[in-house]
Amino acid sequence: MEKHDFIIIGGGIIGITTALELQAAGYGVLVVDRGGAGSGCSYGNAGHIAAEHIFPLATPALLRALPGLLLQPNGPVSLKWRYLIKLMPWLVRFLLAARPSQVARSTEAIASLNVGAIAAYESLDRRFGLDGLLKRDGTLVAYASTKGLEGAAREKEALANFCIESELMDQKALGQFDPALNPALKGGLYFPHSAHIKDPYALTQTLKAHFLALGGRVEEADITHIEHRAKCTTVYSTDKVWRADKVVIAAGAHSHLLARQLGYKIPLETERGYHLDIPRPSVSPRVPTTFFEKRFVATPMRHTQMAVLRLAGRVEFGGLNAKMTLKQALALLPLGQDLLPELGGDDRHTRATETVTLSPQRATPDGVTPWMGFRPTLPDSLPVMGKAPKHDRIYFCFGHQHLGLTQAAISARLMLGITTGFDAGIDVNPFRPDRF
Repeated sequence: MEKHDFIIIGGGIIGITTALELQAAGYGVLVVDRGGAGSGCSYGNAGHIAAEHIFPLATPALLRALPGLLLQPNGPVSLKWRYLIKLMPWLVRFLLAARPSQVARSTEAIASLNVGAIAAYESLDRRFGLDGLLKRDGTLVAYASTKGLEGAAREKEALANFCIESELMDQKALGQFDPALNPALKGGLYFPHSAHIKDPYALTQTLKAHFLALGGRVEEADITHIEHRAKCTTVYSTDKVWRADKVVIAAGAHSHLLARQLGYKIPLETERGYHLDIPRPSVSPRVPTTFFEKRFVATPMRHTQMAVLRLAGRVEFGGLNAKMTLKQALALLPLGQDLLPELGGDDRHTRATETVTLSPQRATPDGVTPWMGFRPTLPDSLPVMGKAPKHDRIYFCFGHQHLGLTQAAISARLMLGITTGFDAGIDVNPFRPDRF
C-alpha cells in the first residue's frame, strides 16, 4: 500500500497551493480530488485577489438589508425554501456573528490573511511562474446612488485604518477612468494595489503542472472515509486506499462531511454561487468592477486566447444536491448591460442561452455559459485552518467563503507552518477548528 508524507484531500486552488508549499519544503505529497483539480469554485470564481475585502459577511447592515434582498425576484441572495429548516442552525450562528464585537474580531482576522495575499501570489510567480495570469491593475467598485457613494467614503476611511489604499472618484472622474461604464453612475472607489487572475481555471492547472513536474501526484477519486491510527492515517476511496503520515482536508464545500465522519461538527454551509461567461464581449470594463447596488462583479478574462467577460455574484442557499437554478445565472446578463450599456445590441448572447452547455470545459464559443458552484462558508466568515483537535495528524483547511482565491496562497504558507511546526507570522487562533 502506498504511503506518503502528506495527502491533500481537495485539488482546488487551496489544495494545490498547499501541496506546492509542502512539496517545496521537501515532503512527498499526494493530492486527491473528487472531480479533477480546479473544477469547482477554483474554476468559477470572479478572479479577484480581493485583499481589500476584509469585512465579514455577517454585519448589522447586511441583516437589515437581507429580508429585502431575499424578496427580490431573481435577487442577489435567494433561498430554496425547502432547505430552510436545514439551514436554520447555521442562520442562528450567522445572526450571532453579526454582533459588533464578533464583526470586529472577524475583520481583524480576515485582514491578517489578506495583508499578505498578493505578496504570497507574487512569491508563487517568482518560484514557479504563473504564465502571466496574475495582473495587478487594481479593482473598482461603482456606485449608482449618492447614498452608495457616501457609504464608499466611510468605507475608504475604515479601510485606511488597515493601511488599505483606495481612491474615491466622483462621476466625472469615473467616466474618465473607464468610459465603457454607464455614465449615469455617481462615482466609484478604486483600489490601485489589488489584483486579479485572468483565468482562474488556468491558474490551478498551471500550479498543478508545476506540482506534477516536481514529482507530485494527483489522483481523481471520491474519498469515502479516513481512518486515524497511532502511526499513520489511512484514506479510503471507492476503489483505492492510501496511507500518509499527515492528511489535510481541503475539499471546499464537501469538507465538513469528511470532518463529520471523524466526529467533528463544523457549521459549514454551502453558498451556491453563479456566474455567466460572455465570450468575445462587445465591451469590457477596464478593471474588474463591482456594481455596488446590483451586487455583482464584472471581470475581464481570457480563456485560452479568447476574451471573456465574467459576470458573477449571485448567492443561493440550497445545499449540495439541488439542481442549478438557470435563471439565477441568466439574470446576470441584464445587470451587466446596466453596468456596461454597450454590452447590449447583439441578441446573439440572449439566443445562445437556450442551447448552451453547462459544462465549463465544453462551453460553446458563440454563446454565453452559465455556471454554478459551491462556496464553503462559516458563520463568522473565517476559514477553518488548524489541527483536528482529537487527531494528531489530520488538519483542516477549508471554509474561505468568497475569498478562496484571494486567500489561497497565503493560507498555503500558513498551513505549511501549522503542519510542520514553524511560525508563519500569522495568529492562527481565530481559525482554529474548535472555535464553534
